[in-house]
Amino acid sequence: MRRTSIDTWGTPPKKFAKFGTVKRMGVWKSAPRLFTTCVFFALLWLWFHFGPTELLIPADSFEYLKDESLRDILNTTLGFEKILVLNLPFRTDRRDAMSLSAAVSNIKIEFIEGVSGENINEKAYPAPESNRKLPAAFIVEDDVDWDIRVRQNLQRFALASRYLSSTREDQSSPPKTSFEQHINTETNDTAFKILDASTIPKTLSSIPLSTAIDYQKPPSTPTSPYGDPSQWDVLWLGHCGAGMPRSSPSKKSITSTILTLTSDSTVPSPNHLKAHPFQGSPDALASTYAPHTRLYHSATGGTLCTVGYAVSQRGARRLLHRFGVKGWSAIFDAELGRWCAGVDDHVARDEGSISGRKSGGGGGGGGGKERLCITTQPPIFAHHHPLGGQSDIGGLGGGFARRYETKYLRLSVRMNLERLVWGVGKGELVDQWPGEEGTREWGG
Repeated sequence: MRRTSIDTWGTPPKKFAKFGTVKRMGVWKSAPRLFTTCVFFALLWLWFHFGPTELLIPADSFEYLKDESLRDILNTTLGFEKILVLNLPFRTDRRDAMSLSAAVSNIKIEFIEGVSGENINEKAYPAPESNRKLPAAFIVEDDVDWDIRVRQNLQRFALASRYLSSTREDQSSPPKTSFEQHINTETNDTAFKILDASTIPKTLSSIPLSTAIDYQKPPSTPTSPYGDPSQWDVLWLGHCGAGMPRSSPSKKSITSTILTLTSDSTVPSPNHLKAHPFQGSPDALASTYAPHTRLYHSATGGTLCTVGYAVSQRGARRLLHRFGVKGWSAIFDAELGRWCAGVDDHVARDEGSISGRKSGGGGGGGGGKERLCITTQPPIFAHHHPLGGQSDIGGLGGGFARRYETKYLRLSVRMNLERLVWGVGKGELVDQWPGEEGTREWGG
């Protein structure tokens, strides 16, 4: 019998195998390859950790922005040094409601006792110890209300505030094709009467917020998530209506460009965009832009009601000089609206006046940086109208609000306070201004 040998490894018999001599590569020849590999992976690590990343604005209004420079907005003071609540001592009802609303929202507030006009002496002046030198403080009235997504709203506002308050060195100009032109639907009848109606712009220049931030340098050492407080005076976050931005009277650097955020589910439907129940037609925002569009712009078009506003240290000094030293003669919110628009009574002597600076003037600029107030439409904070319409100033400006509601806010904290106290989920909260296709129960 003939035997057959099978090589399971598929190699020839040893006597026929031939192997070449392998020469080992010298250490000096392999070192450059190893060095190049290490450098490549090091650069790759630096790129992923410190390289430029595109900041995406989530479409979901409940989702937070993933940006480290916006993290302070998630704290208990919403990114400000303090939140100060103005409250008359005898309005304990408002104090209780405000305390509870802040508690369910994880917000820390500090009450400041308000005084009525007849109790202020004509020679009154702030005491030196009242100067806390806060970089920025947020001041609200004790009947203020906000959406449960307030931090998400403020994160998006902060991006706009940075862009609108940054200098030209901190940003590059977006291409002209990025801008959109809209016909302004404001009229002499619908615009606030605190400004000259002849200055209402016929067209509005807008650019998406997501496009604008692509042309802005990221803050190197941010002192505030809302932008450098030395570059802005007032962030008018809570109001009862704002006009579209107008050109600055001094023709300086304040932009009238509007930043837009479309498909914002925190924005009510157009027919609900009203500051008061006795307001006739909706705000110009309703007919100028697509439904559920939020605007960010300079407050140069006339803004009313100091529901909630942040003031920088620069702005506090200017406002104290303008209204504390020089005085004022009208309702404060109207005076502030004119001041932010740059058309207050003292602007002519303030702007660029050397003699004014020598005599303590210059509250509006005095050759220095132009005043800057930034706002948003609709407001992020709004007046809450309780049952019965009880208010110490409710009869001023057109009438009493008898209906239990909060204008502009969809998932209002005050309107859902009982549900929030009992810990219901967001799916059970009531949307007080649902869309035409929606229901009053929030569906997400």
